[in-house]
Amino acid sequence: MDHKQYPNPTTYVISPEEGAEMARLIDQDEMITEAMGTLFPPGLDLLQVRDMLDVACGPGGWTRKIARQLPDVEVTGIDISERMINYATAYSQIEHLENAHFLVCDVTKPLPHLDESFDLVNARGMLGFLHHSMWPNVIKEFARITRPGGFVVLTESDDFGHSNSEAFERYQQFILQAVAKSGLSQHPLGTHWGATSMLRVHMRAAGYQPVQVIPYVVDYSAGTKANASVYANFSISHKLIQPFLIKAGVVTQEEIDELYEQCFLDMLSDDFSALWIFMTAWGYKIA
Repeated sequence: MDHKQYPNPTTYVISPEEGAEMARLIDQDEMITEAMGTLFPPGLDLLQVRDMLDVACGPGGWTRKIARQLPDVEVTGIDISERMINYATAYSQIEHLENAHFLVCDVTKPLPHLDESFDLVNARGMLGFLHHSMWPNVIKEFARITRPGGFVVLTESDDFGHSNSEAFERYQQFILQAVAKSGLSQHPLGTHWGATSMLRVHMRAAGYQPVQVIPYVVDYSAGTKANASVYANFSISHKLIQPFLIKAGVVTQEEIDELYEQCFLDMLSDDFSALWIFMTAWGYKIA
C-alpha cells in the first residue's frame, strides 16, 4: 500500500493506549458477541479452518474465546497498541492458551504475514481509526493473506444508535461531524460513518464472493438487559472521545461537558429508549 496518497491515513477517535479504553473494549466485545449469539455468522463452515487472524484485536477477547473453544486452531490477534497486546498475551498465558498468539501490528500498513497464511480473517470496529480512503486496500490486504476458499468476517456499525434523548442525539451529531471532518466517514454526505453499506463493496472488490450480510440490534432502552452495559460503555467512550471533538473544532470543552452530563442523566431515565444497529458481512475468497 502506498500510504503517501492518504492525507490523514490514521486518525484514532480514542487513543488505544488509554487504560479506560481497554476496559471498555473488553465489555464491548462481550456485548457484541452476546447480541450476535455466536462468535461467527450462522452457517459458517469451520471444518477446514486451521489458522485465524483477529485484526485490531484490542485486549484479545475474541481471540482468546476462539483459542478456548477451538483448541486445534491457531489464532493470532494483532493490534497497534503495545499495551493491549501485552495484556492479551499475559492473559492468554494465565489461561494456558498455547494456540493464541499476539503481535503488535499496524493494519493501515502492509501486514507482515505471507500470502495465503490464514483460513479466516476477522475484524470488528475498524471504523474508529481507518481513513475512508484506506478501506479498499486494507480489505485487499486481508484477501492477500487469506487462503483460497478461506473467508473474511467484518463487523461494523455506523453510529452509537438512535434514541429519544435530545442530549444524546446532539452529542452524537458532534461526534459524526468530527468523524466526517477527519476523513473517517464513508457516507457521501458525512452524516454517519457509512461503514456498513460499504462492506459488501470493498469485499467484492477484494475478490470475496459471495458476500452475505446479517444485521443485529442491541436494545439499550431503560429496563433492558443491555442498558447498564451500554451506559457503562458510552459513559467511557463519550468522555475519552472529547479531545478528538475539540481538536476537530466542532465543539468547545464547556459545551461538551454540559451536554455530557445531560446525556447520561437521560440514559438513566425511566422513559429512555434507544436501539444500536450493527452488521456482520462475510465472504469466501475465490480460488
